Amino acid sequence: MRMLAALLWLLSAAGLRAEPLTPEALAARIEPPFALGAPVNDDGVWTVVNLDGTDAGYIFQTAPLAPIPGFSGAPIDILVTISLEGRFLDAEIVSHNEPIFVSGLGEAPFHAFVAQYRGLSISDTITVGVPYGAGAAASGHIALEGVTKATASVRIAHESILAAAFAVAREKMQGVTARPPAAPDPAHDEDLDWADLVAQGLATRRLVTNAEADAAFAGTLWADDDPEAKAAPDAPYLDLWIVDLGPPAIARAALSPETFARVQQFLAIATHDEPILLIDAGRHGLVSADFVRNTAPDLLTATQDGLPVALRDADLDIGLADGVPEGTAMILRTDRRLGFDPTRDWQLAVRAVRAHGSFRPELGTADFTTLHRTDARFFLRPVVTAPAAPWIEAIRARQGELAILASGLAALMGGLLVAQSRIAGLAAYTPLRLVVLAAVIGFVGWWGQGQLSIATVMGVLRTAIEGGSFAFLLYDPFSLLIW
Repeated sequence: MRMLAALLWLLSAAGLRAEPLTPEALAARIEPPFALGAPVNDDGVWTVVNLDGTDAGYIFQTAPLAPIPGFSGAPIDILVTISLEGRFLDAEIVSHNEPIFVSGLGEAPFHAFVAQYRGLSISDTITVGVPYGAGAAASGHIALEGVTKATASVRIAHESILAAAFAVAREKMQGVTARPPAAPDPAHDEDLDWADLVAQGLATRRLVTNAEADAAFAGTLWADDDPEAKAAPDAPYLDLWIVDLGPPAIARAALSPETFARVQQFLAIATHDEPILLIDAGRHGLVSADFVRNTAPDLLTATQDGLPVALRDADLDIGLADGVPEGTAMILRTDRRLGFDPTRDWQLAVRAVRAHGSFRPELGTADFTTLHRTDARFFLRPVVTAPAAPWIEAIRARQGELAILASGLAALMGGLLVAQSRIAGLAAYTPLRLVVLAAVIGFVGWWGQGQLSIATVMGVLRTAIEGGSFAFLLYDPFSLLIW
């Protein structure tokens, strides 16, 4: 019965979706000297303004931007405020259904965890977990204090905050134009094998020997803390391969048939995710012993356009195709909706960690980076039609009325030029004149709002004298045609 009740609770929680806060509720949560500004987009991003009305940052909920499901099946919705420079001004939980906090530890530890982001920056290297000693702080590594028994939940919250903040920063804070994300082309297929992936640059390799790893720590406290590196300096410390598994032809060349089928099933559900295969044939191993599956890797980070890319373990068992190097393999996932473009260069950093001392050891780190991109022929990008000029839109919007007006004016002018005397001598001249006047008042004046204004004349004179474009006349094509 308990298992059935828990299952029913999970199913009901999975159906819950966080409602966006109203502007009034958002304004009430912003602390002076800031206030709520204007909406930025349809995803619930708003500007935060200073008392003088100038922009100070952005406020947003994480659920619409980074709907990463928690253990309840529903996203953890967190209200985040960041400055224009990407510093967290505030973070607070709006709603969640994480079982460990709802019916176990209580809400207080979760709120305390989220409050730790205040004052940090999205450019900081932030992880969840408390390191021993002072080494991590010296290396610029910022560790948030987690919550015992709720490691996975707080890591999901951490990923939600960073992923949503990265999405806002990528679009608004560094001038990176938001383009429709490139998605794998399901119709594109090639007969590839592992040798083809390597030859065409679709599989990127980064080899770091023990001697190179030693050199990265030379002159530091941790220079002599890896005896295995000194014993075999030419042996590989990191022998990393990177492969984008989004395109089916590439995935088929890198994975066993069983794993390929699992990845395709995964992508059928997670349609916006881009899976990345990593293989380490060295002794680094990609993740630490404390790594929790289905969360962000603790020793791997990615960036594109100078902004972090949110990575998360796909939690898939992996079998490799024939000819693929053996080693530690894992598949990571990132959401293309957050700005990741697999067809452009992005950078993966693998962190090497050394510990000095046996009791409360001090940690030192060094990062080894490599660039990767996948050829654009494997992807489709939605075509964005550039909006037409406003004057063109104005003409298109009134093309029917313009056609009627042009026909009427042409008939009137032709009649007056060719048969003015005959028309004036008609017995029905007065009724005809009244009909024409009624048409002008009704269609031209009332319906079409066509009017000859002194403002038009003054605008033309000013433009002719001061210089500029006469395109403003086209914004009212109906009146221009009458002129």
